[in-house]
Amino acid sequence: MKNYIICIVLLLSCLTIYAQDSKLYKYYPDFIKDESLSGFMDVNGKIVIPVGKYADIFTDEFDKIAFVAIRGRQGIYAIDRNEQILFQVYNCEVFPDKITNGLFRIIENDKMGFANMDGQIVIKPRYKFVYPFQKNGYAIFCENGIWTKLDNEHLVLKGKWGAIDRKGTVIISPVYDGGSENYLKKDGKRYRLNSGGELILK
Repeated sequence: MKNYIICIVLLLSCLTIYAQDSKLYKYYPDFIKDESLSGFMDVNGKIVIPVGKYADIFTDEFDKIAFVAIRGRQGIYAIDRNEQILFQVYNCEVFPDKITNGLFRIIENDKMGFANMDGQIVIKPRYKFVYPFQKNGYAIFCENGIWTKLDNEHLVLKGKWGAIDRKGTVIISPVYDGGSENYLKKDGKRYRLNSGGELILK
């Protein structure tokens, strides 16, 4: 009898969790072979966003926002559950920016900033370029720069570089000549940014 009661309690718990699942899930109809054509359905299998409405969908579980490609527009965008466009997402080749420290990069008026998975802009777009936040909790940015062709294929951003924390506070002033994900460069020397926000000559 005790085991029977435990099973009933577990079953009711599972059903409660199942009923509370309000996420949408990406699906591919069997008759469509093109994986870029997909839609969203709810936990009960009801189609909420039909296949083909978006040129591509990059989010498997749609909670508060989803990353999509919109027909007739270049780039990748974040939409909310009402399918309102929130902002353009920085894309790496053909995929949306990776989420690091809970944030991803967005673009507005040719400037870059950060947003979170709640659909909130955390750091307003104001940088010419900014790298993703690293494990140390900082991101290296270029304040004002000009993209210049290094050769026939590669571009280099020439400007002044510094670093910010997750609140957008500048912790290293943009006085360096170059930057990468973990380093700032000046006078031919490289400085690594550690978890304490200090620069260490490498």
